[in-house]
Amino acid sequence: MKHNIQVSVLGVQNAGDESAAILTKATGTYHFENGVHKINYCELDENGTATDNLLLLSGSEMRLSKSGSVAGQFLFVLGCKTVIDYLTPFGKIDFEVETESYHLDVKENNLNVQLKYRLYADSQLFSENTLTIQTYEDKNDGFRFINKARRNHL
Repeated sequence: MKHNIQVSVLGVQNAGDESAAILTKATGTYHFENGVHKINYCELDENGTATDNLLLLSGSEMRLSKSGSVAGQFLFVLGCKTVIDYLTPFGKIDFEVETESYHLDVKENNLNVQLKYRLYADSQLFSENTLTIQTYEDKNDGFRFINKARRNHL
């Protein structure tokens, strides 16, 4: 896979009565080192505020580090609960993350990730979430920058 890639991230959050979907498309970089797929990309929210993302993917776990307008380090391990301090413009939120399913599909020119997880705040279910990540070779050698975020309330 080339180092310059296109990244598509679809997140669906179900917080009880309300569901929301967020689709982000961006250019990024890809590296494979020591059995770990590393993906870096920047996403912009609807206000143009940037968040840098680093994904570390292996066959057994996924790590997501965010820095910028929101910050935190998520660890997704099947069958485990992990703890995160999530920093937002509105303050810090302590979450427990419970991974329900994780699947990484590696092909010659792309990666696909399917993740289902639950977030808990104060030992209470906060939301049930799915995350679908797809990467593709950047046909434009990484010189074209695409960065869109679209929010849909389901």
